[in-house]
Amino acid sequence: MKKSPTMLRIRGKFSNQDVLKLGTGVMLGFVVLELLLGDVPQSTLMSFAFVLYYWRRDVAYAQGDARGKAIGEQASTFTLRVVIVLLMIGFFISFRVETLDHSLRALMHYGLALIFGLKGFGLWFFQDLEPSTERHA
Repeated sequence: MKKSPTMLRIRGKFSNQDVLKLGTGVMLGFVVLELLLGDVPQSTLMSFAFVLYYWRRDVAYAQGDARGKAIGEQASTFTLRVVIVLLMIGFFISFRVETLDHSLRALMHYGLALIFGLKGFGLWFFQDLEPSTERHA
């Protein structure tokens, strides 16, 4: 029995954005599955944040280098402000907490997930931003 050449041919091409959308969906599914099973997602949540960030960065820079850089700067500023506020809140809460229930590895995963998740959502939120031609001194 002879195979036809159409069976071996790739029928469609996937863009980088399609692959990243699929990765985001799969990671979000893993997070939901872990939550439903009663586990606390650590590395899956961090992986989801990485995929979200790189997908949104790819979308931002697809609109042009200047526009992508402006969107990235706004997202970084937003992320830095939120992290500083959360660190201050954590500092004041730490006066009441005497012991930690999570390992350092889990806290590292949550911290990276927070930072890359904020950057990803910042890139998504500021995607309609126009690049400014002014330079701040």
